[in-house]
Amino acid sequence: MSELTVRLAEASDFPRLAEFMNRNPLVYRHLDWKTPLEWIGEQPFLLAEDGNDLQAILVCVPYPASAAWIRVFATLDEHMPARTWRPLFAAARDQIRCQESYCRLLALNLQGWFAELIENSGFKTFQDIIMLEWNEQTPIPLLPELPEGLSLRLMTEEDLPGIYDIDRLAFQPIWQYSLDDLNEAFEQSAFSTVALMHGEIVGYQISACSFFTGHLARLGVHPAFQRHNIGFALVHQMLNEFKREGTWKVTVNTQSDNLASLSLYEKIGFVRTGESIHVYQYPGV
Repeated sequence: MSELTVRLAEASDFPRLAEFMNRNPLVYRHLDWKTPLEWIGEQPFLLAEDGNDLQAILVCVPYPASAAWIRVFATLDEHMPARTWRPLFAAARDQIRCQESYCRLLALNLQGWFAELIENSGFKTFQDIIMLEWNEQTPIPLLPELPEGLSLRLMTEEDLPGIYDIDRLAFQPIWQYSLDDLNEAFEQSAFSTVALMHGEIVGYQISACSFFTGHLARLGVHPAFQRHNIGFALVHQMLNEFKREGTWKVTVNTQSDNLASLSLYEKIGFVRTGESIHVYQYPGV
């Protein structure tokens, strides 16, 4: 392989990128609602070429602006992925550094080969994502006392702007969803609800389901209404709904230092699976 040329992807590259992905490259994908090619038009979306031959792609779009997750890395060099990773990551890192606002460069340890790449590039673990699971044989506890004026209903598309405002208040910047993320999650959900206090949205949950397995994808409560059993009520209703539909188990994950979430999930019957995912940050950005 000769020296690679790295450049930004353009909209006109779509056919080549689609053909590239169809060649079954070695692929790392972040836990995104978007597919890899849906990021075309956003930057950094970088290509590594050997002459006219596309060899690898790297996507690490800051979205939201404070967090640039490694979203996609795909390479045809399965035996030595570092050969294509190194020039792509160097270009992406430099582009992130040139942003006017501070942005963290982050990645998840979802595949062993990719973890080795990013560790060798200087990424350091700073947090873990804990996996929990509820199964159909676990009794669902009774609802605790709820605040007066609380009601739950199905989520609608019109609720999303208000949910977006709550999401930004309820989560740390690197874990916040964009409005597009929330819309994608809602459209792909199996059961999504909002909690209202006297008619105003104060919390929400978005859950997916596939092959008798549910997943609580998102749970958020406005900080002013936390510790009032609102999150418990949303999860309680979701579990009962999935149980009625014949779902065998429901999964959820949360950060290792999010003690409030861990306490809530364990209180309602979720148990830790023993699995976890390392969260990495690049210290040089």
